Amino acid sequence: MLLLLVFLPSCGALPLEFSSSPATSYERTRRVGVIGDDLDVESLLAAASASLDYYDSRGRRKRYSLGRDTYSAKQLRHSVEHFVELVRHTPTALLHQRLADECRAYAPDEGARFTAYYEPVLEARSSRDENFRYPVYARPDELTRVELGRFFKGDKRLIHGKVKDGDLVPYLTREEIDGSRLLEGRDLELAWVDDPVALYFLHVQGSGRLRMEDGRVMRVNFSASNGLSYFSVGRWMLDNRVLGPGQGSSSAIRSWLTLNPEQRDGVLFRNPRYIFFREVELADNQGPIGSLGVPLIGGRSIATDPSFVPPGALTYIISRRPQLNDKGQVASWRHFARFAFNHDTGGAIKGAGRADIYWGEGEKRGLEAGYMNEPGRMAVLLCGVQPRPASPTRQAAVNELGEVNWPFFKPLAPTVVASAG
Repeated sequence: MLLLLVFLPSCGALPLEFSSSPATSYERTRRVGVIGDDLDVESLLAAASASLDYYDSRGRRKRYSLGRDTYSAKQLRHSVEHFVELVRHTPTALLHQRLADECRAYAPDEGARFTAYYEPVLEARSSRDENFRYPVYARPDELTRVELGRFFKGDKRLIHGKVKDGDLVPYLTREEIDGSRLLEGRDLELAWVDDPVALYFLHVQGSGRLRMEDGRVMRVNFSASNGLSYFSVGRWMLDNRVLGPGQGSSSAIRSWLTLNPEQRDGVLFRNPRYIFFREVELADNQGPIGSLGVPLIGGRSIATDPSFVPPGALTYIISRRPQLNDKGQVASWRHFARFAFNHDTGGAIKGAGRADIYWGEGEKRGLEAGYMNEPGRMAVLLCGVQPRPASPTRQAAVNELGEVNWPFFKPLAPTVVASAG
């Protein structure tokens, strides 16, 4: 297999940056910018394969708009397949030019912002005891899911609730479930954990690994939410000076909640959204299952707002990532750029330029992911396919990803940004 790129050493920043001015129409250009990728080719091909699996199993019928253009699900699949063929069969010296000639790029006008998520690992037990008394709940049968598109054409919203006296009403809040224990005694517990703060972060991440008392690792994945809006307790803690300026990382939030158990529940219950889980069978080397039903690939899978970015689509992202010291603190920031695929969604991921990067599993990845809230650039790439013009109605609904010319990035000074802390 030929190398995809000229990989830059891990100790240096990648000299890449997107152009901020979107073009009104696509124009092929003979000028090709330098493309870099800080990850390995194997993970890239694995992520591409996950997108192809999605298209083959679930993503076959819909059409998607990007700026003034429309693509079918079949074209999205062909785009990923074409990209893989470029990677596998094009000499490195020619790859950049072929990408420029054969791919269209679409980017949000306002740029992008990247956060990251991970797969936590928690100690757990199959039965409740004095220490392990916080439940990981499966989805209750009465939790009802309504797709509004079945009633109102084009409406992509989902509503979760329960039917009471013939009406659909909101489901239980976090406080009612964990505070008032209204689901207790219904045999919904998949497992029990000993840390309510770790459990809360399991909810935020949407998947995890539970180490049971017999040595088995139970993989749990998002099954459903209670349908209530997500409320950022971290943002509330900063706004109300519970945490000081610059202390909004997940590690700082987690530390405060752990050290202040008498105030913990009052803070956590401000977020009414609640996540229910299901057990899934996955190999140890597989990531959790994303919303597309395929395993996530560390660093290569992203979650976006499905109103703007087509599922399974190839993207190119640039931002910076934290470098941690032995104490888990940020020692420096380094630029990165890479190809990634849209494999997931999230309740808090809203807007054309928002993306949540799946960072990997375990405590180290979790610490790094907790610091990610960085600006950057993102482009959706469609390769080897010709779009159809979007109808005026559909373009008006989805028009925040404009087409941009190649090269859509320019050299960036190869510097390492040191942390002020």
